[in-house]
Amino acid sequence: MPLKFPLHHYDEAGRLKPPLMLYIFLLFLCRGFLLLVISLSFREDSSRMMSLFFPNKWDFYWSLLPAVPAMLILALFSQRSKIWLSKKQRLFSIIPAVFAIALLADIAVQMSILWRIDFQFSLAHGLAILLATVGLVYASKSKHMRDLPVDWSRPD
Repeated sequence: MPLKFPLHHYDEAGRLKPPLMLYIFLLFLCRGFLLLVISLSFREDSSRMMSLFFPNKWDFYWSLLPAVPAMLILALFSQRSKIWLSKKQRLFSIIPAVFAIALLADIAVQMSILWRIDFQFSLAHGLAILLATVGLVYASKSKHMRDLPVDWSRPD
């Protein structure tokens, strides 16, 4: 059977590896948690650093919302061998939908923040919306993303 992708796209078990771009977008979606960890590592004034990125504390809480589906996808990636062994491969079929939901949630959060500040120019929020939109286009057009759940859902 011919391979759909070059050999370096497969792991040692012969399964398709998640694409690097997917990991980058998941890291982007988890930026609220990453900022929380970074701010907690500064013992002197962690709340000052958080207020630098999120002047309104509720903006920070809302920014954690898109990270939850992204963490779910990362958890599925980290437990993929156990899921294969337990014959629950159908869980992998939700990856593209959950990824799209996370990106749409991020766009909604950014738009709500922009709406609250009367759509004043904000480079950070504009870039976040742009990157989330690029992620949606990537998720819909990428052959690798389309074939990943299909490859992972098939039994050994």
